[in-house]
Amino acid sequence: MDDAGGASAGERLEHDHHRIDEGFARFAASLGGSDVDRDAYDDAATALRHHIYIEEVHHFPVVRAAGLMGPILVMLREHGEIWDLLDGIEAALDASRVDEARSLWPQLADVLEQHNMKEERIVYPAGDEALPPEVAAAITDELASGRTPAGWACEMAER
Repeated sequence: MDDAGGASAGERLEHDHHRIDEGFARFAASLGGSDVDRDAYDDAATALRHHIYIEEVHHFPVVRAAGLMGPILVMLREHGEIWDLLDGIEAALDASRVDEARSLWPQLADVLEQHNMKEERIVYPAGDEALPPEVAAAITDELASGRTPAGWACEMAER
């Protein structure tokens, strides 16, 4: 369903993927040099964690209830893998182990590419069919807020 702004929740979530990808692209480009763009990483990682929060709290429950149990389980597992890779890269950067961050980055980039493609082709269209207007509005509001509750972690993170 479209919200008042014309774009569906799925379209807004897909746009958020692209915004996050742009931040990670700046980080990835810096990995080849001597100065790693930590700000680009932190900004993109924070945005991605917030994106995952929105999906797991607002989007996925509706899609799961609409019958896409299997695809949502796959998305949750991949969120856990993504979350743990984000933690690993962050820890490596915090400890000035840039080579470790460089070695983890391709894993994260690959998982994100495959994950986003599945969401955009399967999960988001299903959500656009199933989301009631109030949930679509909540997703739009959450995307605009950029705030994830302190201490929140995705369902399948290793924490």
